[in-house]
Amino acid sequence: MFYLANSLSLNFMKKILFYISIAITIIILINIINILVTDFNRLTEYGYGYLVGKVILLLIFGTILLLTRKHKTESKKEL
Repeated sequence: MFYLANSLSLNFMKKILFYISIAITIIILINIINILVTDFNRLTEYGYGYLVGKVILLLIFGTILLLTRKHKTESKKEL
């Protein structure tokens, strides 16, 4: 019984982390696109560092997104 409850809470936390990662990834991606479209010509050395930091955060949250997604099992691949 304890294993079932622990498994359910782990799956719930994994699902919450997945959706939070989607939201943060979309926000960071919009921010990067906004910087590239409107402010790319005016970027200073610090601005490039800010942009690189945003790209690194996008990669980190994208990795979290890929690691927490639901994997298909063999029976679900046939459907």
